[in-house]
Amino acid sequence: MNTVGSRIKPEIYQRWLQRPATQRLLALEAGWLRDWVSQLHGYHLLYSGIDTDPRFLQRSRLQHSFRMGLPWARGVVAPQGEMADDAWPFADDSLDVVVLQHSLDMSHRPHQMIREAARTVMPNGYLIVVGFNPYSWWGGMRWLRTFSTELPWLTNPVSEARLRDWLLLLDFRVEQVSPVAHAWPLNIVSELLSRRVDRVLAGTRWLPANAYVLVARKTVAGLTPIRPRRWQLAESGFGLAAPVASSIAGTQHCGK
Repeated sequence: MNTVGSRIKPEIYQRWLQRPATQRLLALEAGWLRDWVSQLHGYHLLYSGIDTDPRFLQRSRLQHSFRMGLPWARGVVAPQGEMADDAWPFADDSLDVVVLQHSLDMSHRPHQMIREAARTVMPNGYLIVVGFNPYSWWGGMRWLRTFSTELPWLTNPVSEARLRDWLLLLDFRVEQVSPVAHAWPLNIVSELLSRRVDRVLAGTRWLPANAYVLVARKTVAGLTPIRPRRWQLAESGFGLAAPVASSIAGTQHCGK
């Protein structure tokens, strides 16, 4: 079993966040995520990812957007609850949208994490995955830094093709894949120019991108439109923190 997940410590993640290249990556991806979450409707959106302040969630039209933390972010971010990457404390078909921003890359069991996400997404719900592309110039540099103890080299990236195969088996239809971060993490003359180059190239496929934003929809037959219902959390060793339970209850009774 790949043990990369156990090697990513909160202090490593925190150091990586402080780098200008990481902030550029977050800014690039935030634009795509903002556009997508502003189009989707429903009741519950789960976010899990590397952004400590995912402001694009403010554009969400879903009634309840919340963040779940993973072990590598413990003490760095303030989520509404915590979970294991391969054991989510949510019932089947209980979430309208799940957003995973590089959480697969940080996991030592990405396949199991996708299975958990697929299990919890409602029929006709959406799964949005942001991941690194191992078949890019960044991926080549990563192999040259096999023994690195720093991010982003200390990751376990899943290719777009591999993720498509997993999602097909889990009854998801891929709606769109957008290549991003073509120049990142290179600094071209200045940070400002580097950001402009990445923005100009975003969405183009003639040059291999170092990351992608994949949007998939669950195709299992279900009720539409999606109706609100009381959550039932699955029995698990990892439960929601009290604030999440309270917010869920508030959502049920107040219709927020």
